[in-house]
Amino acid sequence: MSNSEVGVKVKSRLAILAAHLAAPPPSDLSSPPIIEPWCVSAQTAASLGGSLTIIDERTGKKYQVPVSAEGTVKAVDLKKITTGKDDKGLKMYDPGYLNTAPVRSSIAYIDGDQGILRYRGYPIEELAESSTFLEVAYLLRYNTVNAS
Repeated sequence: MSNSEVGVKVKSRLAILAAHLAAPPPSDLSSPPIIEPWCVSAQTAASLGGSLTIIDERTGKKYQVPVSAEGTVKAVDLKKITTGKDDKGLKMYDPGYLNTAPVRSSIAYIDGDQGILRYRGYPIEELAESSTFLEVAYLLRYNTVNAS
């Protein structure tokens, strides 16, 4: 395929997607975003929630930190662990974000250990090979792929 043919194809696809992005969103946005079971890394039936008891060996104080049903602790909850009135509390340091769970998302799923990145359930490899930037933007915005 020549450069001019590719240019025409790209401009055609961009025009179609631009028209779709400018149009009102699809009418059925009432349904909640779907997170497929395979998008969740913790596949356990039981809740991982509860609390965590931390003993600060510097002061001997005990702290209770809530653990969510997904097995996460809020870093801000560790701020209450201090050595005294001038201490602003513990800070979390996670070099490379290797153990950071930033948020729960219905848009993206990332599992760095397994090398998985999905947008709305679609593998990033599939989107990179067969979709344009605007098609991916449409998918992220409207939770659907353009059928045209």
